[in-house]
Order: sequence, then structure tokens, then C-alpha cells
Amino acid sequence: MNDVGVEAVAHALELEVLGRLAGGEHGAVAVSDVDGAEWVLKVFRPDDERKLAHAIAVAATLRSRGVPVPDPYRVGAAAGRAYTLQRRCAGDLPDPLTAAHATQLLGFWTRHVDAVPAAGGWPEAVVRALVVGDRELWAEHAPIRTAGGRPAALLDEIVAVGERADPAVLRGGDARHGDWHHRNLLVVGDRVEAVIDWESAGAGDARVDLVLLDFWTHVYAGTGVEVDAARLVRAATDAEVEPRARRILAAYVALHQLWFICAHRPERLPTVVPEIERHLAWQWRAPVR
Repeated sequence: MNDVGVEAVAHALELEVLGRLAGGEHGAVAVSDVDGAEWVLKVFRPDDERKLAHAIAVAATLRSRGVPVPDPYRVGAAAGRAYTLQRRCAGDLPDPLTAAHATQLLGFWTRHVDAVPAAGGWPEAVVRALVVGDRELWAEHAPIRTAGGRPAALLDEIVAVGERADPAVLRGGDARHGDWHHRNLLVVGDRVEAVIDWESAGAGDARVDLVLLDFWTHVYAGTGVEVDAARLVRAATDAEVEPRARRILAAYVALHQLWFICAHRPERLPTVVPEIERHLAWQWRAPVR
């Protein structure tokens, strides 16, 4: 995030910057308006405005279905940048994620199914991303090839999954959060008050959110996630994601994680790559019956 860009957008919107918020790759900033109400501001490239508007429209659809999406949640452009502005919600990041939190999160996930039935094209795009990469899906191959070693070897496996994949086993009319994991919640005690960070939302196969949640809860099981919470997520993923779809979605989640780490956080490769091997690769290596 560009601090100058944030200051410029905040000034244009007559907002006072209060400080950065913990977590998040888009650098969420706490701001207040002239009436003292607190908001969360994120600033993006100017050409992201259309994509952001679609993402927040999907989030609004899910709010209408009972998912605790921040309200209001706005998209706009100011000072030459795109931005999102959401009302700051009560609560803190879960520490740890409890079984009660996981149960609520899984319940919210069911509201994503068939939420945008007029949409389509995501299954084909995902399979194409596995084979050749896709910037729009945050799944480019080049940084992984440049890293070499185990990341590149995993990419070879991911490409092979894509070459054999049938997009017809995936869905295209669900809502996807795009980053559905335990650090995108705000909780008060055992109650989930809000699901945040909807800027990557869109249409597609909601089961990819389950596969991602399963990955991260198992990475942190016993430290930032109760073991029982991880077990609940694994049971839901096993029940909801049939094997042919699961191998594609696990390969896509791995591709996205590898791209992000190789492109933006290469110092984390020694810790993240073994977790991908342990918690994702088995899903596409397992024989499909």
C-alpha cells in the first residue's frame, strides 16, 4: 500500500487517518469521518475500480442472505486511486479460532451456493490458470518458475492437473469470498460479528473457499486454531467437495499461494512450501475413483 496514496484519498474524502490495522495484504487503514464515525479504508490501483465494484456487489448479495458483511461497504475513486470504504465493525481477530467460530463460518458458507446463478466462465478460467497462469485470478506462473526448486516442481504437478482437468466438474454460479480463512473474521467471544476483506469476491465455485479454509486451519491447528475447529472444517470439506473437483481446487489454491509467496514474500518460501506439500498436494495426488 502506498501511504501517500492513502493520505491523498483520505483527504479527498474528508477522512482523518487514525492508523493501520493489523493483517491484510491491501493495508487496511482506520479512518474517521467528520461526525466521528470510524471506517476502514483500502486503496487500490485506479483500474481496479470495476473489479472492486463487482466484488462488493457480490458481498451485498451475501449480506442479504444473512452473511455478516460490513454495512455500508462502498467502492469509489478519488485522488487518482480506486478505494473501498467499509464501516468499522466490532470485534477482534479470533485467537484462537474456536469450534463455535468454525461452525458459524461453515453455516455462512452455505449461503454462497447458487448466489449468483447468472454468472459463468470461472471453471474454464481456473483450468486455464492451472495450465498457463492467469493474472486476473492471481495465479501467474512466471514468479514460480523463477524461484525454481520445489516451487517449480509443484508447478509442474499443477500444470499436469490442469491438462487432465474437466471444467464441467466445477460450478460457476456460486459466490466466492476469494480469501475465506480464519484471519478474515471479527469475533466477540464465541460469536462471529463480521466476515471482512471482500475485495477478491466474485462468481465461481464456493467450494474453493472451503478448500482454502481447510488449508489454513490445518496449517495453524493447535496454535491459532483449535484442533476441533480444524476437524470441523475438514469434515465439511470432505462432505462437500467431491474428489474430481477437489483435486482441481486444491491445485488452484496451491498455485495462488505459490504465486503470492514467490512474487511478494519469497522469504516465506521455506515455511510455506512444506505446508503446501503437507496440506494441499495430497488432494491432487490421491487417485480419483
